[in-house]
Amino acid sequence: MEDRSPAEQLRITRRAMEQLGWEISEVSPQNITAFTRFSFRSWNEQVSAAFTEDGELSLFSASTGAQVLDFGRNRQNIKRLLGAIEQVAETFTPEEAAAEIPAIATHRLSHSRPVVKGPFGVFKPVSGYFITPILIGINVFIYLLLALVTLYRGGSWWMIDTELLERFGANYKEVTLFGEPWRLLSAAFLHADVLHLFFNMYGIMICGVYLEPLLGKGRYLLVYISCAIIAGLGSLWWYDITPSIGASGALFGLFGFVFTLLLRRFLPPGERRALLISIGIYIALRLSLVFFASHIDHAAHISGLLTGMLLAQLMYAGLNNPLHQAKSTLAAASIVLAIAGSVYFILPRDVSIYITKVQTLGYNFTMAQGSYSVGSEKAREKWLQNFGIYYMDENLRIMDEIDALSLSRDARERNRIMRQLFLTQRNMFAYSYKTLREGRNAYDKQIIDALHDMSRMRKELNW
Repeated sequence: MEDRSPAEQLRITRRAMEQLGWEISEVSPQNITAFTRFSFRSWNEQVSAAFTEDGELSLFSASTGAQVLDFGRNRQNIKRLLGAIEQVAETFTPEEAAAEIPAIATHRLSHSRPVVKGPFGVFKPVSGYFITPILIGINVFIYLLLALVTLYRGGSWWMIDTELLERFGANYKEVTLFGEPWRLLSAAFLHADVLHLFFNMYGIMICGVYLEPLLGKGRYLLVYISCAIIAGLGSLWWYDITPSIGASGALFGLFGFVFTLLLRRFLPPGERRALLISIGIYIALRLSLVFFASHIDHAAHISGLLTGMLLAQLMYAGLNNPLHQAKSTLAAASIVLAIAGSVYFILPRDVSIYITKVQTLGYNFTMAQGSYSVGSEKAREKWLQNFGIYYMDENLRIMDEIDALSLSRDARERNRIMRQLFLTQRNMFAYSYKTLREGRNAYDKQIIDALHDMSRMRKELNW
């Protein structure tokens, strides 16, 4: 198109994109942006044509959303566009050349050029991608530091020592609510293993590429930290004795922010569809970790997601109108601070009493098992009555005291299983006692069934 004017070149390029079935997203005197259709050979890539400083028209195609590899699709997009441009240029009439192209201006999260170039570009702060690489770098640095300590202790770099995670900032109720609230944030920078770290950092990179240039450094950091803290509080609300770590809560908050923008039709249809499909693929992969991890903190995930959606609603006016930016940001920060403060102070704090009582339950349960190590039948009969059944009755009495405490839903579910375990153990002791007293095996079936039930319950409790 060397003999064509810049305006004609853009008209021809737009016509070529339309012939390929791509959805035009943005049109200006300097550039055109379109999104490919989702198919086997294209996954809603963003294809742009823009004039460089020396007046040449440059074409480039970039993956959207969570695509890890493009398998040559971007290169093929450019080849197909070049072929379509050649065909359109041959038949382009003077009337078409003189026609005006209506401008299309929209909000966009995607970029004409990817800001992350190469594998190490993930860690490099650049304009529009400054806070995100710093957050990723901090997470990776902390993981490597704890991995070295774990190796020194004889462990593996693949998985961090649990005791280290708890000492260096894991979020759990017994300490977070009793003088160490900073763990609500520090826990978001700790990860249990390499897969945990990789999936979280990759997700943060995806969201950061889209959200940071839209929100700016300060508001983006506000969203990230707010989602991390509220996610930590959600974890404390659900769990009493289970530590929580990881950036998943903050990450799901960022996804919630993007998802709300998609629901509000903040973006053009092509980009909305591209982000929904590609981010949906990432979330499916992220949720697949449930098959590799024994504990998934869904309370933190849901809390972070809802916080991100709330912040997007509160800050939406500022995204559409810069005049409302400061007001909407202040409102969002104030509401999140009020929520975090309220939840922190109203969370139930009986966890210390609960842990002491659970330790007593474990001691009693262990002592009751001594009936199996007694030699003679007479001694075993006496032990079952005076110790085995006694300790189980004592545990059931303690369970009544525990039920009166203010505890999380997760703890209450564990308590239900523990009560059933102690009751089953007591019944088994009673059947064993009757067997010895009566001198016949009339209760073998009940004893075997009780053993199976107790084995299942102990696995559920991880005893």
